[in-house]
Amino acid sequence: MLWKLDYIALFVLVGAYFTKIQWNNYIGDPDGFYHTKIAQFLSEGIVLKSLPWMQFSTLTENFTDHHLLYHILLVPFTYLSNPLIGIKIATVLFATIMILGFYWLLKKFDIKYAWIFSLLFITLEATVFRLSLVKANALSLLLIWFLIYALYQKKYWLIILLGFIFVWLYGGWPISLIILATYLVAEYIYKKIHTNKLKIFWSKIIRVFYQKPGNNFRISLSLIVGLVLGLIINPYWPKNLYFYYQQIVQIGIVNLGQQITVGGEWYGTDLMSIISSGAHIFVLASVIFIILILNHKIISRQTWFGFILSFIFLLLTIKSRRYVEYFWPFLLFFTACGLTDVIKRFNWSIIKKFWHSIPSFQKIYLGIVATVFIIFVLVPVWQNIIETKLPRNHAIDKFEETSTWLANNTPPQSVILHSDWDEWPILFYNNDQNYYIIGLDPTFMYNFDKDLHQKFVSITTGKYKYNLDKQIKKYFKADYVFVEKNSHQALINNLIENININLVYEDELSQIYQIK
Repeated sequence: MLWKLDYIALFVLVGAYFTKIQWNNYIGDPDGFYHTKIAQFLSEGIVLKSLPWMQFSTLTENFTDHHLLYHILLVPFTYLSNPLIGIKIATVLFATIMILGFYWLLKKFDIKYAWIFSLLFITLEATVFRLSLVKANALSLLLIWFLIYALYQKKYWLIILLGFIFVWLYGGWPISLIILATYLVAEYIYKKIHTNKLKIFWSKIIRVFYQKPGNNFRISLSLIVGLVLGLIINPYWPKNLYFYYQQIVQIGIVNLGQQITVGGEWYGTDLMSIISSGAHIFVLASVIFIILILNHKIISRQTWFGFILSFIFLLLTIKSRRYVEYFWPFLLFFTACGLTDVIKRFNWSIIKKFWHSIPSFQKIYLGIVATVFIIFVLVPVWQNIIETKLPRNHAIDKFEETSTWLANNTPPQSVILHSDWDEWPILFYNNDQNYYIIGLDPTFMYNFDKDLHQKFVSITTGKYKYNLDKQIKKYFKADYVFVEKNSHQALINNLIENININLVYEDELSQIYQIK
């Protein structure tokens, strides 16, 4: 029983921290409303194959739930009197279990101070924020921990199973291929350093990546088989292929952010902004990297893997800031593995001997450096731990009264033109009687009809105002317009100026206009 106390203590501390973040009436971003609504449909036995609530989208007739397993796991939490509160509880639970999974993985690799490194998860400001949103990223990381274990233990059937689950759980399943490629490269580097058998000739490269059946080739094949089975043994096959092309290639890789306004998480960021959200881990990782690179033969397989994976996701985060939810956990993994390598090479007796051998002025200098680190790095880290919280933009009752008015005063399945694509999840959650324009990502409308998407943007941003009533009816088949007041004043002015458009409802957050 004693061995379980470490897990229990970690569960309590981490769970309490994420509970503190969720202890409010806010949802971190609009997607949380969408995930909750889909889970509610599943609780009624409804697996959506179309999305008529999004009238002008490639998803209207061919919807793919790329978080199907995640939504299934959310179903029990929707039975609470307020499903959104239930989903917040699920978010705490998933994040906590993921960190327990990280601790389990470190223990499997005999990492020193595994418990402390696992607790350090809550000091990763950007990652904690992302884990506190209603998204599948915590469960995605949990699967990654299991996949790393399966790769190094060569658990082929487990790799197949994890590949299958990844596709059903999360639309970002190609990350598993990055994990696999990193594993293969790390293994090659490790063997290159520690053996003399590997030469840069084709026959020897084959030996590394093919070897005998049961090693790298079988590992690669196992994951690919699992992913393919996940795609095919799927209620959305084969239409899910085009969806994943949009989600993975157009949104995730190419990113149409230069042509259309996509979600903020898909835009890039700079290196210093990334470092500032976890400077203490970055500094420690940098010190460990310098020590190890000077003693490269002591670097373990897992450390090479963690370093390469961190570097890849650092580049991805610079391109799209959303990958920060993976970069910091991977860097933490590298730091934990790297410190273990250092400790194995330099035991405390060697460190003490070194300390006594250096001059006093160097000790003073190191003391000053340590003091500066504590003041300028660790103190802000502690402040971030205390101050991390969800944005106050999306209360759990946001647009509830407006949506009730629409449900009671407009015909069923009538189209509502809304002022921005990111309002859709909240409107959809509160009122599925009406249909709307576009949501989740504007790429789906852009692919549906580029010209119509441009017209939608021109109208909702206030750039187009002439014959607004006729344009909205002609192109969007809408008799009502929903406007969020705080960021669409130009549109509001255009609506007011049109004599054929009347204000029929208003509250603190929004307005509804009717077109005659």
